[in-house]
Amino acid sequence: MADALREAHRMRKHYGWKTYIIKFDNYYSYTFDPSLFPEFKLVGEVGDDGRLIPQR
Repeated sequence: MADALREAHRMRKHYGWKTYIIKFDNYYSYTFDPSLFPEFKLVGEVGDDGRLIPQR
């Protein structure tokens, strides 16, 4: 998950868009739009500081 979080933070800084961490089984990734991946679990949003803001 650390790699996905690091890359999501980099993309957020580069593009300025909100990024989200998603999970499927033991695979973590990031996306700009979690609704495109309904079979993945939304873990949370990546903040401006690179920290994960958990989904409630």
